[in-house]
Amino acid sequence: MKYFFIICIFFCIASCSDKKPESVYPVIDLVNSVEKYQRVYCSDLFSSIELIPLETKNESIFEFRNIKIKDNIIFIQGKEGLYAFDRSGSFLNSIGRKGKGPGEYGIIKSFSLNTDNSTVFVEDYVQILEFDFKGNFIRAFKIPEIENDGLLGRCSYVGDGLFIGNIIYNGKNKYKYCLFNGNGEIVKCFPSYIFYEKKDRMRASRLDDALPPIRVDNRLYFKDYINDTIYNVENSNLKSAYVFDLGKYTIPIRYLELFDMQDPIPTNAFQFLNIVGTPKYFFYEIVIPEIFSQPKPEKIFDPRINDYVIADYQIVSGIYNIEKKTNIMLDTDANLQRGIVNDINGGFPVIPKFYAGNEIIDVWKAHKMKEKLTDEYFSKQTIKDKAGRQKLKELLKNMKEDDNEVVVIAKLK
Repeated sequence: MKYFFIICIFFCIASCSDKKPESVYPVIDLVNSVEKYQRVYCSDLFSSIELIPLETKNESIFEFRNIKIKDNIIFIQGKEGLYAFDRSGSFLNSIGRKGKGPGEYGIIKSFSLNTDNSTVFVEDYVQILEFDFKGNFIRAFKIPEIENDGLLGRCSYVGDGLFIGNIIYNGKNKYKYCLFNGNGEIVKCFPSYIFYEKKDRMRASRLDDALPPIRVDNRLYFKDYINDTIYNVENSNLKSAYVFDLGKYTIPIRYLELFDMQDPIPTNAFQFLNIVGTPKYFFYEIVIPEIFSQPKPEKIFDPRINDYVIADYQIVSGIYNIEKKTNIMLDTDANLQRGIVNDINGGFPVIPKFYAGNEIIDVWKAHKMKEKLTDEYFSKQTIKDKAGRQKLKELLKNMKEDDNEVVVIAKLK
């Protein structure tokens, strides 16, 4: 397994984990970063920003779920299927189709790209289907199920014919992650280091699951929702790599033991929503404890009351610099929007959603662009790429509110 030694896993330990000195592994300090919000500008990190409007056809209209890029092909996961576009944004084809027949999927739980060949893997309820980039079905195999632990999920291709999946915690799990091959056969399982009892093993919440896998070139990372410690695999052993310092603001055990539909979200704990990794940075989105002040927030439209309100949860974007071992939580921009302030073309702040070959990928919704990117909006922005702003304005002139999303590609310096 030539790729095994490069598999890095964001593994799971909750508040009971033993903290080690920073000299052993770096600490990503969340507690001392919160309320010290700073603006980070696109020009600090990126050399350019490219906008790719995705062609809108009847067969390519989607509700965006996920994005990945390989070999200049943009793969978009929508509500009903998986779609391929070229680098200019032209629609190429669908990847497989939804259905109950051979070679069809009932739902797309996740998808991953084959790092060895030009194929894509789609995770269904109980199987993984492989398609070529033109959407032709190649094969399917069952996802392995671990006795007494359950079915693997969040499956991702590792390399050398191997996949890795996560097991949702049921209160008694012996294992948390397992490697398996293209025949659905278990190769190796990693122990579960979650230690709490669940009152109702049949009831699961997001907190029992894991974040989507994070690929950084030839490395693959995983992170559970409730973890603070980051582990990597070396010579078949788990070793500490990083730790998130959550202080006392970890998810209380009572939320983990008994998921209460009347009180489902712990409001005084850090909760991870997403992480995108690069060789130099970890970009993350996190809900901060309500005890802390948040950056001045943008008001969002609530159709239930037909008015604009401030969100009742506090999502903050952050950046961890791997080389400098520094962590920054980001302030909102002049238009009260979170993310990396866009001083290049003056559009929305960049919130990383995917990393591919020295490029950070974001996605902007057409209807929000039409609504918010006005002359007044641009007047509040410092813009360094005047030609880029003009291209953005030209794009807005021809855009319709129901158009497909615009892919944003920010090239890292």
